[in-house]
Amino acid sequence: MPIVANGISKIFGPDPRKALSWIEGQRATGVPFSARDTLRDRGYTLAVNDATFTIEDGEFFVIMGLSGSGKSTLVRTLNRLHDATGGTVEVNGVDVGSLSSKELR
Repeated sequence: MPIVANGISKIFGPDPRKALSWIEGQRATGVPFSARDTLRDRGYTLAVNDATFTIEDGEFFVIMGLSGSGKSTLVRTLNRLHDATGGTVEVNGVDVGSLSSKELR
């Protein structure tokens, strides 16, 4: 039962989807920029930015980072305690972001 995270982003603020479109627009230009600084200047907090990975059955997976780097937010996004602003999380081929509360339980 692999867990596949594809482009997971989590942004906190008044309109996270709009903020995500700003980042995607900047990425499309190919010009280097700081997504975190770009959003902070507009009143948003970029907690997770475009995380992509696969965890295979039986595999140990470690999330490491400094305090405040988004580790807990990433885990909360994987288990839907926070909904992702962008990207998908699949468990055994099922997109958990598309499941109802009842289906998640």
